[in-house]
Amino acid sequence: MKNNPQVPLFTQSPLAQLAISFCAGILSLSLWRGSLAIFLVLGALCSIAALLALFRGHQSIAGISLVCAMFFSGGSLALLGQRSGAKDGLKQLMSRKTIPSRTSLELTGVLDGPPEFARDRVYLLLQVESLSLEGKELKTSGVVALLAPFQTSTSEREYRGLDLRYGARMRVKTALNRTDNYRNPGVSVLTEYLDREGYDATGLVKGPRSIIRLDDAAVFRPLAWLYAWRERLQLQIDSHFSAETAGVLDAALLGNRYNLSRAVAERFREGGTFHVLVISGLHISFIGGIVFLFVRRFSRNRPLQFVFSSTVVWGYSLAVGAEASVVRAALMFTFVAFAAVVFRSASSLNALGGAALILLTLRPKAIFDPSLQLTFLSVLAIVVIAWPLIQTCSAIGAWRPTRERPYPPACSRTLKALCEVLFWSERNWQKEVVRQPHHYRLFKIQVAAWMERRYLQNGLRYIFGAVVVSVSVQAVLLPLLIIYFHRLSVVSLLLNIGVSILLAALALVALSALLVAQISVTLAEPLFKLAHGLDWLMVHSVDPFGRLGLASLRLPEYSGWASLIYVVYYVPLVFLLVEISRWRPLGRPAVMTGKRDRSVCLALVAQLAMLAVVVWHPMSAGRPDGKLHIDFLDVGQGDAALVTMPDGTTLLVDGGGRPSFAKPATESPATPDGEGRRDSATASSFERETRSIGETVVAEYLWWRGLDRVDYVLATHADADHIDGLNDVLVNFAVTSAFVGRTPQNDVEYSKFYRTLVSTGTHLETLQSGDVMRFGRVVVRVMWPPATAELNAPSRNNDSVVLILEFGRRSVLLTGDIEKGAENALVGRQENLRADVVKVPHHGSKTSSTEPFVMATRPRFAVISVGQTSMFGHPHREVVERWQASGAEVLTTGACGTINVTTDGEELTVTKFITP
Repeated sequence: MKNNPQVPLFTQSPLAQLAISFCAGILSLSLWRGSLAIFLVLGALCSIAALLALFRGHQSIAGISLVCAMFFSGGSLALLGQRSGAKDGLKQLMSRKTIPSRTSLELTGVLDGPPEFARDRVYLLLQVESLSLEGKELKTSGVVALLAPFQTSTSEREYRGLDLRYGARMRVKTALNRTDNYRNPGVSVLTEYLDREGYDATGLVKGPRSIIRLDDAAVFRPLAWLYAWRERLQLQIDSHFSAETAGVLDAALLGNRYNLSRAVAERFREGGTFHVLVISGLHISFIGGIVFLFVRRFSRNRPLQFVFSSTVVWGYSLAVGAEASVVRAALMFTFVAFAAVVFRSASSLNALGGAALILLTLRPKAIFDPSLQLTFLSVLAIVVIAWPLIQTCSAIGAWRPTRERPYPPACSRTLKALCEVLFWSERNWQKEVVRQPHHYRLFKIQVAAWMERRYLQNGLRYIFGAVVVSVSVQAVLLPLLIIYFHRLSVVSLLLNIGVSILLAALALVALSALLVAQISVTLAEPLFKLAHGLDWLMVHSVDPFGRLGLASLRLPEYSGWASLIYVVYYVPLVFLLVEISRWRPLGRPAVMTGKRDRSVCLALVAQLAMLAVVVWHPMSAGRPDGKLHIDFLDVGQGDAALVTMPDGTTLLVDGGGRPSFAKPATESPATPDGEGRRDSATASSFERETRSIGETVVAEYLWWRGLDRVDYVLATHADADHIDGLNDVLVNFAVTSAFVGRTPQNDVEYSKFYRTLVSTGTHLETLQSGDVMRFGRVVVRVMWPPATAELNAPSRNNDSVVLILEFGRRSVLLTGDIEKGAENALVGRQENLRADVVKVPHHGSKTSSTEPFVMATRPRFAVISVGQTSMFGHPHREVVERWQASGAEVLTTGACGTINVTTDGEELTVTKFITP
């Protein structure tokens, strides 16, 4: 709906303007601390002023006062949300260490939602009522997200046998966690996610025997029926379709994305089409629209149409989990449908503002939720950019002289011709000419009539609309897509159209197959095969573009003060939005001033320039400062250190990774008897959708640093907690060369690394004792492993590459995972091992850091790369004391997060991301 310039601004989209003010109030507290009392008083004063102005007929003043009142209301709610809550709440007990993290205890509570079954695990959401710790019962409250992996092939059947459902009360033995595992700049942290989602902690359930089923709590029965229906439908889907197809259907129809395989999810992300698997506005609008049209065929009663369609929409929204995007879409549908009941024209912008007000009033912290930001901004882009442009182009193409629009479109000939090709209907025009008392000719582009006769216009209109919507959404979301996902899909404009059509067809065929299967599985078999074919075509549609390197770009972000570039990005975009809202090509011809034309052109050029600055990021990495930087990253149980030379050259030593001693089970989870069977071959090869440490920690940190390339990577040895993360770095960043000490082709982890090197075309070099590399004034000496003719020899701990970096009077020793044998050999050579900083060997284990080695290095700082907790007991107390006795200050990444070492060759400083 276009704005009427003669109507006061506030009356055009009041809910949208109030929502903007409300959001500004919440966000203001992220810039400066406010007082709750001041916000409440100012909010009350503004509300009173609005009422007084309204009674006196000063509508403009009333509107401004109301907007100010909403600003202070948003700030007040945000301040209330920052309060610690009940003293006996679960979150507060963990913060005060009353409940130690990762300590076994028993929780009693009620399931606050349906169990989410995946192929190798089940997720439970428990509303806690009490807990038992060391025999003491304590009343408390909170919400815990529980994860229960399937340890055996019968685990799923045992969990289902417990009759876990919404409202089930149970006692569960678990260990709670509310600790951030990887604490590095630019890396997402667990506590922020838990606070946004309203969870107090996470917990791990070891097996079905850790759960004791109690009675049932009172629940809202219709909601329980919806959850039960959803569970039965998922069982039908999982038992009749392959793992890949079922995972897509579970996500797109039921909101359960836990069954997506890693390969499928990555393909959708690479093509920029992952959002089609997320139940959102498109799904809700389609379902609500279908139901509304169905009811309208049988009844003209508008309240009945509204109630029935809204009930279906909200029932489906609650059944699939009621995430922010789903609730937003359901609220908007409700607002628009209600407007029809009261005979009012619906405003999408108003509906969007009303949805935002409701959601943020219930949970102000949700404004920092990426999913909420993306869903609202994407709809905003459609409402204020895409839809007005499509409507205006349609009006230009379909123009004929009328009393309301007597003047021809005032636009370029190219635009006019394009619009006529898409929207001019010669058939409808000829019908109207017959009814007219006078005749005249209209000169339209003739290809439009030709395309209409061949029924090509509808398809082109769909493509045109999809492209306009996709471009509008991408333009508005671009900074957020880079900050949150560091990805820009180049082919998403094309793939979104095809994937959306294929997904709709897949859903229709799959549901039809399930209905027919209730009568005969044999009759439904062709439909099942067709569904699998559609799924394969949809999932693999990105492959040709991926092989050509055209699918997507991985982009770094601007951080610190440089992030203001993203604010500047929106300045010309907002100006262009204003011009779009004022564009009236079918209005009364006006003399367009050259000044306005130049302003629009300058804004367009500025927008394109900002687009280039954001996408090509010429300044994101900053300039070399002439100093040597070593950043020891917190990757848990593993090693990763980024070395930045004085000239800006980067060397990544190890990339972290999860230890590979625990191998995933190859058995496919069993299904309950009588519920069909899964394809065992497919299920056994199913790889769950998870993101590796290399992707979520190391790469995220590098992107935060503004890097899109790493000049060199070095794998000290082939253990997974050192080499695995380098695979993600090689895939996501441009790497000139990779260094290794050994090339054990028979090693599983090294073979994976080598395949990645080959697929990315990265050059490989081997390093051995005596090798020297120079980066300007920095000399890198390879101290270990010794030279050998058998490069395929095993790459064990004692074969780790050991480097000493020398810059001026300062030096840093990087030791990998060498143990006693290698340490004694290095000391026995009488090499100069003195260093200002030593990366302690093997995470501070008892098998390393011998007394002679410690005394030979005698550093000022000893850095131990280890998690906050270690299943191996790293670092060992005696090792820490040994380094401390040598005069070193011992720092661990688990306690300090990222540890930054900086030197100019003379002075040396060490900073920590977290102060213990």
